[in-house]
Amino acid sequence: MSQAPETSRTDEERDSYLSAFAELAQRIRDGASFSGRERHCAFLNTGQGSFADISALSGFGMPSDGRGLAVTDWDHDGDLDLWLSNRSAPRLQFLQNRIPPPESGWISFRLQGNPSQSCPRDGIGSQVELVLPSAGKRRVKTLHAGNGLMSQSSKWLHFGLGSEERNLSTVRVRWAGGMSEEFKGIAAGHRWRLVQGSGQALPTPAREKISLSPGKMPLALPTEVARIRLSQPLKIPNLTYLDFNGKERSINQLADQNAVFLNLWATWCAPCAAELEELEKARSEFAEAGIEIVALNVDQLGPDSQVTPSKAAAALRKFGFQGTGGLAEEELISRLEQSILASVYRHHRMPVPVSFLIDRGGWLSAIYKGPVEVGQILADRRELGKSPEAALAAAVPFRGTWARSHFPGDPMTISAASLEGGYRKEAQTTLLEYLNKHQVPPGNPEVPEERTRNMQLGQVYFQLGEIARLEKQQVEARSSYLTSLRYNKRQLPVLNRLAWLLATSSDPAVRDGPGALGYATFMMQAPGIAENPGLLGTLAAAQAAAGNFPAAIETTTRIIGILESRQANPEAEIHRKRLTLFQQGNALTITPGQPAP
Repeated sequence: MSQAPETSRTDEERDSYLSAFAELAQRIRDGASFSGRERHCAFLNTGQGSFADISALSGFGMPSDGRGLAVTDWDHDGDLDLWLSNRSAPRLQFLQNRIPPPESGWISFRLQGNPSQSCPRDGIGSQVELVLPSAGKRRVKTLHAGNGLMSQSSKWLHFGLGSEERNLSTVRVRWAGGMSEEFKGIAAGHRWRLVQGSGQALPTPAREKISLSPGKMPLALPTEVARIRLSQPLKIPNLTYLDFNGKERSINQLADQNAVFLNLWATWCAPCAAELEELEKARSEFAEAGIEIVALNVDQLGPDSQVTPSKAAAALRKFGFQGTGGLAEEELISRLEQSILASVYRHHRMPVPVSFLIDRGGWLSAIYKGPVEVGQILADRRELGKSPEAALAAAVPFRGTWARSHFPGDPMTISAASLEGGYRKEAQTTLLEYLNKHQVPPGNPEVPEERTRNMQLGQVYFQLGEIARLEKQQVEARSSYLTSLRYNKRQLPVLNRLAWLLATSSDPAVRDGPGALGYATFMMQAPGIAENPGLLGTLAAAQAAAGNFPAAIETTTRIIGILESRQANPEAEIHRKRLTLFQQGNALTITPGQPAP
């Protein structure tokens, strides 16, 4: 795929690029491979001016869609290991180098530059040269930033050394900015920190090792047969079908009493027939496990189908199945397809047979594309209703370690990603876990470290307020916004959300016109926002909520003028309606959960 077009290109050129990108993204979501399922490659430098393909021998020749590769001595044994990120599962892999390194046959350096000497503190752009005893030999490495696609290798510069190279005499550093410096007294088989301007190499001990459990990758490429255990159960929409007499029945009502195993089958499908026979043989086991089996025929959904309801019922009896049967309708198929799309990013069209395990209460918990064994269904049934941690473990097809247990990451980034995927509970849990470990009273904003901590905690509480707002929990949202301002009182997004909530809330316990006006007025004191229609809209709503309708009318008229000058007619129309409301002496009242400015 080509690079993104320059801003100087025409609208048609940019639209063409964006259209192609959208098509590629859809192909990936439909289950296609970004890289054409090319296996990864690894090449060994023979030292003779050539490379040998060791992809299969090294274990690197996997079919996953690899995107990013980072190189580091993760286990501190003197050789380099690999971290690989993939578009397909597993999303993150650690490949440990288990070739025993020769004794002292390596050395690593971490650079610390001096910004006053025009060198970045991390030494990016600096060059390290090993002065070796062998005449005419030199080993040179440069420290780069962003040295791979969507990846960054370790900032440690690692050198592998031959037996004749271990007696180093000097290490020479050409610092970014132009300064050259030599460091002596450096032994191989150790890690050293080189500080610009000191002329002295500092030995650096290895940090504590992190133990990772090995796992096996399947060698076979994906097939149409797949079991998908959802990491988070999904509430099913209203699902109805027709029994063989033409009467509408509800899957949701069945799920009120028992778990439901919903199976879609066709008369022409040999695997369907075999699966239905096995399901009937295990009927008593299903009943004991509290599972209702529902088998729905899909023949009539095909073009020019000659399969009538009576023929479908006869075929079901021929297969030996005596349980609940019926006919699937287009609406049911469409809603099941949407449920799969909401659960799985990559998605193929549903094959037959395809089955769904729905927990009591109407929670979709597992999807089976192709035939599934009775034992697997019963095993999945036993896992229903367990903790989120247990559900997450059951959903993972590969053995491994959850990265978040070792790398906590930025709570805002993680929660934002969860929110984008629609997982509000997970986003909230991430933030609350962070607060449980890091919450402290507001610090002195004049102290840099405390100011940074205030800003971080203020953002966490703001995000909690946003989640509460989306969940229509207005009291909780107000509390989180207020706490956020305790840590950082000048957060414009927080002031805006709080003022809007107080001005427009339908809950009398939350609505506070004077309070809303106070926060909105304070917000508008910030520089560079006098012409911001969104913030002005909040000010107008607060003015009306406080009973100052002339001011609200004046502010709204100003907003309309700004939007009309920008030819933003749809937005202007919204404010014209608000203007009419204010002219009638009425304030805004917004239903919880509606979009906020």
